[in-house]
Amino acid sequence: MKTSSIKTVLFWVFTGFLCFELVYGALWDFNVLNKGYVYGVLRHLGYPLYLGDILGVSKLIAMVIILAPGFQLAKEWAYSGVAILFLGGFVSHVYSGDALNTSIWSLSFGIITIISWIIRPATRRVPAPVLSL
Repeated sequence: MKTSSIKTVLFWVFTGFLCFELVYGALWDFNVLNKGYVYGVLRHLGYPLYLGDILGVSKLIAMVIILAPGFQLAKEWAYSGVAILFLGGFVSHVYSGDALNTSIWSLSFGIITIISWIIRPATRRVPAPVLSL
């Protein structure tokens, strides 16, 4: 198998896992799954309860943009937002004094987001500007 083929497979594995988590997490945020759990976490972290709805909508939009062909600049913003979401969740849990087993999932998905962004194919990157003097 060529290196480029392996990289492509790895990209889709990481991206697929990331997008699954975005949809699954949105269902939790909307209180469809495990009703009330996210509200408890938001209260514990000191965030308003409506943040769950905002995060759920944002996760679904980011997932669509990340998976859709084209939209390279929007992908940059989506990846940035998702990385901030997960890494910010990790920091929120750490500052709240939560155990590492509570916050490790946010950190893990933040790392998965960054890996997906790093190994994405050239067709999913913003083209480098052409400089002329």
